[in-house]
Amino acid sequence: MRSSKHLLCLSLALVFAFALVQVQVACAQMPGLPKLYGEFKMPQVGAYATYKMTFNDSKAQQLVKLAIVGKEKSDKGEDLYWYEREETNPKNGRVVIAKMLISGNPQDIGTVHRIIFKDFNEKPQELPEAFVALLNQPSDKESKKEEPETKNLGTEKIKVGEKTLTCTHLRYGTEERPTADVWTDPEVPLFGLVKSQSKDVDMVLVGYGSDAVTGITQEPEQLTMPPGK
Repeated sequence: MRSSKHLLCLSLALVFAFALVQVQVACAQMPGLPKLYGEFKMPQVGAYATYKMTFNDSKAQQLVKLAIVGKEKSDKGEDLYWYEREETNPKNGRVVIAKMLISGNPQDIGTVHRIIFKDFNEKPQELPEAFVALLNQPSDKESKKEEPETKNLGTEKIKVGEKTLTCTHLRYGTEERPTADVWTDPEVPLFGLVKSQSKDVDMVLVGYGSDAVTGITQEPEQLTMPPGK
């Protein structure tokens, strides 16, 4: 999975895009991209899962919709998918969308090919290819980093809407230093994630389905790297 450094880079990419178009975004509206635990499986176009996300330090909440909203072929004939992350601030209704063309788990290094952002009513912006390439370059330190241990704690039932899912409860990390507790069900699209609890962020599934469409319909403006970058 993508390390904390790469999650930070992706957050900085969002800052970079918004700064270039002079969009002011408060920290509570853009708290970052937490790691999503669970096994990623590429679903059919239209599949989505929506979560309520609570940041434990500020108690701020977001509604986050993860979806596959399109598919196309690369120049080499590889299947690429448009993965869309839509964040809604429930207090003011502000919506921020990140749309990424991916070849696999978007948290893995080397799978993201294009990145488009849209902040509320602003025109969508696409990050430069050179900046996306920077996100796909692992350091030697990151390549040697080991994944946390995983412990299976059995199954538990969790109700999502009118459905009751039988979830596998996994604990990442050690008993003394747990990284996250995660509940998964393969019926849930993308990561199979039903609920997760970590030191920084709690996520709870509120709905999922198969009829998602993109929230970005305009042609994006192509951004350029600042001089000297």
